[in-house]
Amino acid sequence: MNIRYLRIFKMVCEEESITKAAEKLFITQPAVSNAISELESDLGVCLFDRISRKIYLNETGKLFLGKVIKLLDLYDNLEQNVKELEDSATIKIGSSITIANFILPKAIVNFEAIYKNTPTKVTIGNAGTIEEMLYNNEIDIGLIEGVIYNEELIKIPFSSYKLAVICSPKHKLAIEEPVEINNLIQERLLLREKGSAIRDVFDSALLLHNLRANPDWTSINSQALIHGVKHNLGISVLPKILVEEEINSGELFEIKVNDFELVNINHIVFHKDKFQTNSFKALIEIIKNSVRD
Repeated sequence: MNIRYLRIFKMVCEEESITKAAEKLFITQPAVSNAISELESDLGVCLFDRISRKIYLNETGKLFLGKVIKLLDLYDNLEQNVKELEDSATIKIGSSITIANFILPKAIVNFEAIYKNTPTKVTIGNAGTIEEMLYNNEIDIGLIEGVIYNEELIKIPFSSYKLAVICSPKHKLAIEEPVEINNLIQERLLLREKGSAIRDVFDSALLLHNLRANPDWTSINSQALIHGVKHNLGISVLPKILVEEEINSGELFEIKVNDFELVNINHIVFHKDKFQTNSFKALIEIIKNSVRD
């Protein structure tokens, strides 16, 4: 059924005249007559009795009118409230671990203060997992550290952080002078898993020196690596913001390495074909601003 025909039908019923209905709707009388005929043809019933060149709503038409009024009320309500529906749609966010620790909570608080009716759902994982979830439309926005490999994804750099090479103060490389990367790579390494942004940055930097890491420990949990380093079980590479307090307190030592600077770029990422609601766009701006405040 054509919604336009239903509106014309309702107006004809209210005016009890095709001519008056046409005037109210600012359309021609033949257009109204045609709409009524098409509606009756689609339904397979007669809604009006046509007697002495006048039309009279019959009993079937009266029953149909009651349903039409309810339907049009629902339709009009839906049109009027579609903006509210958009604002009530959940935004699914995927975040790399470091961003989830240091940036995302503040951004969510700022977002929810403005968009009180827009729910958010957060998934935290390594960069590779979040990128795959974006491509499969399992999440709407990704906050990913490091390189974005999928060309179908739009990436917006919004902040960065340095990685620190750390060891126990008791380790033999806990010295003030910078060390060579060749010497560092020979030590026992406690590293994040492949697919994490931290590991990708470290491995990429090693490749520039024609080197490859062969870690003794591999973990998805940075805290496990920190505890291993504190017990002098090896060297790790982790975000400096994550270990800055321990470095300043002397619990950990940051090793300086010649010609070996490690920096991770943080990106806001979404699929190029993703429809962007107003709240979606606002969240992106709030995430950008959350690192500037």
